[in-house]
Amino acid sequence: MLDVVFMCEGTYPFVPGGVSSWIHSLIEGMPELNNGIVYLVPSEEDELRFRYEMPENVVDLVVVPLYDIVFKPQSKTPFQAAAWQEVTPFIKGILRGESVGFDQAFPHLSPRGDREPTLTVKELANSYQAWEVLTEAYRENYPKASFNDFFWSWRYAFLPLFKLCLAEVPRARLYHTVTTGWSGFLAAVAAKRYQTPFITTEHGLYVNERRIEISQADWIFVDAPRRGALEVGLGTFKEIWINLFLALGKLCYQHTDHIYTLFEGNRRKEIEFGAPEEKIEIIPNGVNVEMFQNHEIRALEPSQAFRVGLIGRVVPIKDIKTFIKAVRFMSAEIDDLEVYILGPTDEDEDYFAECQTMVEALGLSDVVVFTGRVDVRAWYPVLDVQVLTSISEGQPLVLLEGFCAGLPAVASDVGACREIIYGRSAKDKALGPAGSVTWVGNARQTAEAVIALQKNPAELKKRGEAGRQRVMKYYRRDQMLDDYRSIYHSYTDGRVKEGVEA
Repeated sequence: MLDVVFMCEGTYPFVPGGVSSWIHSLIEGMPELNNGIVYLVPSEEDELRFRYEMPENVVDLVVVPLYDIVFKPQSKTPFQAAAWQEVTPFIKGILRGESVGFDQAFPHLSPRGDREPTLTVKELANSYQAWEVLTEAYRENYPKASFNDFFWSWRYAFLPLFKLCLAEVPRARLYHTVTTGWSGFLAAVAAKRYQTPFITTEHGLYVNERRIEISQADWIFVDAPRRGALEVGLGTFKEIWINLFLALGKLCYQHTDHIYTLFEGNRRKEIEFGAPEEKIEIIPNGVNVEMFQNHEIRALEPSQAFRVGLIGRVVPIKDIKTFIKAVRFMSAEIDDLEVYILGPTDEDEDYFAECQTMVEALGLSDVVVFTGRVDVRAWYPVLDVQVLTSISEGQPLVLLEGFCAGLPAVASDVGACREIIYGRSAKDKALGPAGSVTWVGNARQTAEAVIALQKNPAELKKRGEAGRQRVMKYYRRDQMLDDYRSIYHSYTDGRVKEGVEA
């Protein structure tokens, strides 16, 4: 049996980023534990490339495709009235954004030991009773919407759930999911199947991030308003998808043994989304300070230019377009300006192309450089200011890494950015600001914060030093590892955890 199995979705080990780096550091930092990875992917046809060298203590990796559903031939089974009676409230609740009836539905959806589930995926999707549940839910919740579109929205939302109930995952003493959503649901399934605990760590708030993505998505049909009616809200089918992830979040919160989050703002939001307050503890991210302080390679030669960098993936949630607009304002005030967007450009190629077009249209081609994926350790020492314009974040490691090199930051007011830059406790705040916090989507305010630092070199240096002191005192990787080592061993060694200091 493995010690810890991580449930991952869109992160480690195939997608680089802050959460992936965090998982990698946990695994590397505790070589005494044997780990497994369960990675959720939309389809088996998705090309997966390792972005991290697997540590030796990762001894199992299972890829679970969500949407590759194959209905196996089966003999006709008798109608399972009692099973459907217990499964129906669970299905209908999810459509309303509620988590009800999981315990009652579970024996009919998932195997345990030698017992097979009462209902097969085919019965849950293609049987007469499934049709009855579907049409009842339609009449109760969306009677004026297109039934054809409701049917397909329901199917694509629920088939992955039914499949995850059957997914084969390694047995472990502890499951650790790093989001709610699909992977949180699978953690709950595995924990219930094997009578094993599971814990949850949230960096960004999965429900909130999916809500943003879905509200902006153009792949989800939005039903046209009736003639003479006002169009209000997101539309029926976006609402179904948002309710799905809201319900899965609540289910994860209800069934997890413990919830760990990065900062106070996240804790409050989790409670708002249905997490029991008594389950939540705060453990901030930590960085390997020495790795970023002592890196000898420099990406650029010294220059008189004022260098601004945004370190992040070129994807909508990082709001690169607002940063580019801010650069236009900066370029009008800063004569010798160099701007670098440092991060992968291949995750959303359409968005990257739009950003390139914007750079050209604003006349910034000689100012802005898209570097692609880089070793950020070589860049922190050569930048003057780091900017983050994300519309959603957890506790961004790039800010903490930059602080190791004395790099001040200008960041949007999301996630833990305010705590990181201005301090969390009274003692922390006494160190002084390590940059500035700006409104989300406000290019002019972002630019003004950068310009103010450029025009005041003494303040620039002072804020960089405040960041260096803050990360040394409150955000060290060894502190974080000690906290999680205590948590893991409390489960893997059979001890009762006494608590982790927030």
